[in-house]
Amino acid sequence: MDAINSLVENLTEQVGGVISIELILRVLGALIAMFAIIVVFNVIQLAIGRLLKNRVSPQKTFIIRKTIKYAGFVMAILSLFSSMGINMSALLGAAGIIGIAVGFAAQTTVSSFISGFFLLSEKPFQVADVIRVGDMLGEVLSVDILSVKMRTFDNLYVRIPNETIFKSNLVNLTRFPIRRLDILFNVTYQEDLEKVRNVLMEIADGNEYVLDNPDPYFRVDQFDRVGPLVNFNVWFEKSQILEARTSMYMAIQKHFIEEGIEIPYQKVDIKVGGQVVEDMRHGAGGRD
Repeated sequence: MDAINSLVENLTEQVGGVISIELILRVLGALIAMFAIIVVFNVIQLAIGRLLKNRVSPQKTFIIRKTIKYAGFVMAILSLFSSMGINMSALLGAAGIIGIAVGFAAQTTVSSFISGFFLLSEKPFQVADVIRVGDMLGEVLSVDILSVKMRTFDNLYVRIPNETIFKSNLVNLTRFPIRRLDILFNVTYQEDLEKVRNVLMEIADGNEYVLDNPDPYFRVDQFDRVGPLVNFNVWFEKSQILEARTSMYMAIQKHFIEEGIEIPYQKVDIKVGGQVVEDMRHGAGGRD
C-alpha cells in the first residue's frame, strides 16, 4: 500500500499537482461502482430471461432483456459522471441537442426501432414461423429491436428492417396448425364430372397426409375454352406441405391415367410443307 501511495504521489508531482489523490480515489470508486451496477443488471436480465422463458414469446423476452441491459449501462455511466462531480444538467442539455441532430440523421433507424415495438405488441409472427414479406419467403430466426432475421429455403441469411416489414403486406404461412391445398386443373367436356369427383375423393382418402376434418372439397369453378375448371381442396398439417402437395399431384396423375381421365392442354402446331416442325403445349397447375 505504501508503494502505491508513493507511486501516486510521484505521478501527482510530475503533472504539476493537476491530479489529486482524492480525485484518483474518486474515479476508482466510480469505476468500481459502475462495474458493480453493470454486473447487477446483467444478473437481473439473465434471471428475468429464465423466468419468462416459458411464459412469453422469445422475441418479447429478448427485447425485455436488452432493455434491462441498456438501462444498466445508462445508470452506470450516470453514476460515473455523478461521482466525478460532472454537472449533469449541462450534460443532459448537450445530450438533448446531440440527440436531435442524430435523430434527423438516423430517421430510418429510429423508424425501425419504433416499428419493432409495434410488431412486438401486435405479434403477427414469432420465431420459427414461416413468413412472406414481398417476394421474400423464409423462416424467422430472430426478432430484434431494429430488424428481423430470416433464413430462406435455399439457406440464405436475410435481414429485413422492421420499418420495411411494418409497411409491407405480411403473410404468415404457419400461424395456424393446418393449411389448405388448392389443386386446380381442367378436364375435357366429354369427362363425367361425377366420376372425376369420386376418383379425387378416393385419392384423398388414401393419402396419409390429408386430414379428414375439414373434409376434402370438390367444386367446378367455371367453364373454360378447353373444358371445366376443377378446384379440389384438401387440408393438411402445416409441417407437411411439401409431402402433401407432391403426393397428391403424383397420385392424381397415376389414377387419371388408369381411369382414362384426360386433362386437356393447349396445342399449337406449326406446319411447313405438311410437316410439324414445332409443338408447344401448356398444361394445368395448382396453388396452395
